[in-house]
Amino acid sequence: MENMMKKRIGIIALLLMSAASLPLAAQPMAGMEAQKETEQASHQGTGKVVSVDRARLRIKLAHEPIKSLGWSAMLMDFSVVNASLLNGLREGDAVQFELGKTKQEDLVWVIVKIGRR
Repeated sequence: MENMMKKRIGIIALLLMSAASLPLAAQPMAGMEAQKETEQASHQGTGKVVSVDRARLRIKLAHEPIKSLGWSAMLMDFSVVNASLLNGLREGDAVQFELGKTKQEDLVWVIVKIGRR
């Protein structure tokens, strides 16, 4: 009886270990898919202007989710590639924008296009 109980416990332990490892095996694939999505040259977004800092070439946006990057809606500061992108934008404006990467900052998304909606 004791041997049978040990066997059952061993089988249960093996089943639990194999079940626990399934999500781990799937994670690299999910990570690869997310990486492919963010490797796109650009991503589109919409949001509202919270503030504009022309001196620092920055804009704060309350943006809607950006699915292609896996980002939820949030409040973010973005750099812009040139000052002219900020011309005419004011707090409260609804905008559409495009994010891209510059050669200097390969890991940072910056606004390359923006306009009122």
